[in-house]
Amino acid sequence: MLLIVAVALLPVFILGWWIYRKDSLRPEPLRMLYKAFFYGVLSTGISLLISTLMGSVGLFVYDLGTFKGAVSTALLAAAVPEEIAKLTMLWLFLRKNPYYDEYFDGIVYAACVGLGFAGAENILYLLQSEDWMVTGIMRGLSAVPAHFSMACAMGYFYSKRHFGDRSPLTMVCILAVPIIFHWVWDALAFSEVVNPAWSVPISILFVVLIFYLYKSTMRRINALHKRDQARMTPPPFPGEHPSSSNTPLPPPLQ
Repeated sequence: MLLIVAVALLPVFILGWWIYRKDSLRPEPLRMLYKAFFYGVLSTGISLLISTLMGSVGLFVYDLGTFKGAVSTALLAAAVPEEIAKLTMLWLFLRKNPYYDEYFDGIVYAACVGLGFAGAENILYLLQSEDWMVTGIMRGLSAVPAHFSMACAMGYFYSKRHFGDRSPLTMVCILAVPIIFHWVWDALAFSEVVNPAWSVPISILFVVLIFYLYKSTMRRINALHKRDQARMTPPPFPGEHPSSSNTPLPPPLQ
């Protein structure tokens, strides 16, 4: 049992440590990151509640027998409830968080929430698997990084809005972008169940999607790093070299 939990959580903590190391300007307190992770664990229960309610009112029917059913199930049974649950817990965590004072913090905290969800989900999958070691390795290389990337996208747009970008597009993207990524991801996975003969082309598409998610995540991380550095380096006084300014970081826009 302990070994299963360790295998399930190993990729989660590797990615958590990686994003923590990326937060080099002013690292967040570890206790806050653990708290965000716990909020992510709680989001699995909220996701289950949302999907159960949606199913009970007839918004979707689990159908992995056809391609159309797999695509529909991926959206309504997985992507929508899971991303709504994660965003709900991220909002609850950040709304009164005094440490949320940099653009990049949004990605860090969203990643911790996403990894909390991924860790809890991973444990459940491995406990139900006949070959938990293979399942753990496959999910550690695919599903966990996918949840991490989707969370980074959510945190990116969340920070843009929090620090002043009030455009309707940014607000929509906070939830829409991770849902779209999640939908495509699960649609590929569920389609492989519909017809195992599609496993080779779907595996190729998975590799392409993983690479795209990685590149997209790195672009967002670098973009928010640059925004934070710009806020920490205000314009110099006349005649002063830009690198000599040590003015403290200004407070976030409200």
